This record gives sequence, C-alpha cells and structure tokens, in this order.
Amino acid sequence: MNKHLFSPRRRLFLLSAGALLVSGCAGMRPGYETPSLLLDSFRTLPSDSLSPRFLIGLRVVNPNPTPLPLRGMSYHVELEGRRLITGVASDLKTVPAYGEQLIEVQAGIDLINGLRLFNDLLGQTQRDTFRYTLKARMDTGGLSRFLTLEEAGEISLAGIRR
Repeated sequence: MNKHLFSPRRRLFLLSAGALLVSGCAGMRPGYETPSLLLDSFRTLPSDSLSPRFLIGLRVVNPNPTPLPLRGMSYHVELEGRRLITGVASDLKTVPAYGEQLIEVQAGIDLINGLRLFNDLLGQTQRDTFRYTLKARMDTGGLSRFLTLEEAGEISLAGIRR
C-alpha cells in the first residue's frame, strides 16, 4: 500500500471534512421549525441628548426540542418603511427547548429618518395605525450560525389619543 494514502495530514483533512459534512447536515434536521421573534414592549428611556433612547422588549420563541443558544444579535425597526432604530446586543441568554426568552435591548433613533417620517405624516392627521417591521439577525454559534427573524404588524394610536 502507498504510505502517502494514509499520511497524518491526509487523515486530519478527511476527518475534518467528514466532521464539517456531518455538522452541516445537522442544521437541516427534519421537523425543525424556525423560531419566532415578537415585539413584546417598547418604552422610552430618559436621555441627556437630543436623540431619544428606547428600551425594546423582544420575545424569542423556540418551538424545537433543543435549546437555542444566542451569542449576539443585530436588529433594526422600520416604521412606515423607514429604518428608525438600529442596534446590537451581545451576551444573550439561551432560549430553552420548547420555551421562550425575553430579551431587552436599548437603542437610539435615527433622527434624520425620524424627521423625514414626521414630515411625511404631517398631512395625515386622521391616521390611527402605522406599519412596523422588526428584523433581527441572531448569532447562534456553530456552523449554520445566523438565524434571521422578522415580525411585521401595525401599531395603533387609537388608545393613546385623548
């Protein structure tokens, strides 16, 4: 037999390639359901600057039999198609199997897009609802490490008006 066929370098390469193949297929498990991301709360925070700060509560729901580790995330919130809030978070908790986890993140507003949206909405005084979109890209570690989640809906201002 040829000695180079089973050299230590070749064995290491074959073992590594096999491990990558097996772990890559693990992310494509039959029956795996994509977790959900829900906007749970949205509050203003005291701020010393012109730009308001917000505390955003995000609820991640894991419908799978394995825990979902979250190392970090980037996210943004759009209102009426304008990206108003962008942020990042790290050192997040693991979402348990068949469970949910509340994540609270702080973020500021993009003043320029906020002013543009305000200008667009000035002539629409009878309007009670506004479309929003929340997008998050979550780092779950591992080979197929990024999970992109999105929630869209409407915010009603009917209860706020007096």
